[in-house]
Amino acid sequence: MGRSICAWILLVHLALLTMAAELPPTVAELPPFDVVMTNGQPYVSLMSVAQAFGAGIRITPSARSVNLRFSNQEASLTDGTVLTMNRQLLILSVAPYWQGDELFVPLDAVQKIFYVTVRWRIRTQQVVFQPVRAAAPAEEVPRR
Repeated sequence: MGRSICAWILLVHLALLTMAAELPPTVAELPPFDVVMTNGQPYVSLMSVAQAFGAGIRITPSARSVNLRFSNQEASLTDGTVLTMNRQLLILSVAPYWQGDELFVPLDAVQKIFYVTVRWRIRTQQVVFQPVRAAAPAEEVPRR
């Protein structure tokens, strides 16, 4: 009986390792992204970031719009400062812009879509995205 339990544990462990190898990289494993400065504002290529996160992306250059699916999030962007996330409107710090068929977004767009914190390395003109700790349920603050 002891050997069968050990064999079962080994099989489960191997199955978990195989499943983990098939998952997209976690945010902590992503390399830094190059920042493009435009009008004094930092931008990143949304296509590069979405690909690195393993997000589904649909680009419609003629309509100048992008639709993304990541985890349980749905986002859509156009030329304006409004980001639609799960049917809610969010305002970005500055508007994204198109360069050819590629959309460049301000850093707060990535922060809102992928729920990450932004660490901007000014000296190297790169940005690193880190996962935000899971928010604890709101607790009532005791009144004094």
